[in-house]
Amino acid sequence: MTEPKPFRERLSWEAVPGEIRDGEIRYILVRPDALMAIFAGLDPPARDAALAAFQDSVATFGGQSAAKYAATAERPLIDVVAATAPQLGWGCWTVEPTSDGYRILVENSPFAAGFGAADRLVCTPIVGMLTAVGRIMGGGGAEVRETSCAAEAGGHTCRFEIGIGASQ
Repeated sequence: MTEPKPFRERLSWEAVPGEIRDGEIRYILVRPDALMAIFAGLDPPARDAALAAFQDSVATFGGQSAAKYAATAERPLIDVVAATAPQLGWGCWTVEPTSDGYRILVENSPFAAGFGAADRLVCTPIVGMLTAVGRIMGGGGAEVRETSCAAEAGGHTCRFEIGIGASQ
């Protein structure tokens, strides 16, 4: 297997028909504050449900991208995704192995920055992506938690844990 080209080198920017693509996968550019204001403007029960739906959507569709990365990568999938994250504008990820999985530190999460000060963890898209990665690496089972969010705690770092092979 050969390592695929970096994400940004695979992108095709077409003025007509107005698309950004990585092969068959289409992307869009959206300001993080415009996206996260959707959630910030909802009352707490609706916000929690919408953030959970966002997490599930990223786990599904981001998981499809992760599966393609996994099929061609010569290194662990978590490392490929962490290297791709900043190219997508998802902040800078540091991966630390733990006894049962990984700890991921995300500096400059666009989701936390776009949401602003929060009374809860808001980086559910990252949880969704890490869930997909954990499921692929663990053969189906993974437990992912955001343990600290810059939107809630202040600062610039969000923290996540993946338990590989854990049941949900």
